[in-house]
Amino acid sequence: MKKPATFLIASIVLWFPVAFGLGVAADAVGLPDTEVWLWVLRAFSALVVLCIGWLIVGAARATEISHAMLGVISIVSNFLLTACIILGAIAVVMIFVRDAKWLYEHLYRPFLSGAVTVAIVSLLPLAVLLMFFRHTRVLGGLGLYLLTFFFGFTLWFYSLMVSGSHGPGWVIGGLLMMGFGVVLTAIVSSAIWGQWAVAGAILISALLVYGARTLGWMLAEKQMEREDAKDVAS
Repeated sequence: MKKPATFLIASIVLWFPVAFGLGVAADAVGLPDTEVWLWVLRAFSALVVLCIGWLIVGAARATEISHAMLGVISIVSNFLLTACIILGAIAVVMIFVRDAKWLYEHLYRPFLSGAVTVAIVSLLPLAVLLMFFRHTRVLGGLGLYLLTFFFGFTLWFYSLMVSGSHGPGWVIGGLLMMGFGVVLTAIVSSAIWGQWAVAGAILISALLVYGARTLGWMLAEKQMEREDAKDVAS
């Protein structure tokens, strides 16, 4: 009973400061002050606290929970991937039917901007925290790896709006380059139009997403190799 009691007490005690800290961070980066996003932050803060509690109760228990969470992560990631594909298809159609401003006001600002804020102030620090501990490194690495897909999609969506604001030709050119070329055309068109800050921000964001993706997968893969070698040796 000692470990479950420790886990429960630690989770309850930590939930309040973690929720408050995430609220301050979300307010600082401009998360909409609505009841929906408030409950989303509360849920994510509970998730952060649960992971910290797992680390407190011991390495063996943390490893067991981490492995159990991998299946859940797979289901959630497939759901998010489907949602991103649908949203991306709608965005491609609407960039020609309407314009970049419509995408920003009806899709990017109400959905993506808030979700990215929550991910940055909650899921990203959580993944980094889990990567620091050997027994949860696989979960943290895979979490970071999967987060980069969402961040990459958001960057693609933003680049689509930037390219569309410079003309439909830039959008068509980017889509012809396997779709991902929209990021490149957004950088080039922004530079041509003298928007160096926008071009630099997109380029730096792309490099950060690629670097985080590589780091997350590398750490998870190496840790899984160590665990497999340990199992064979034992």
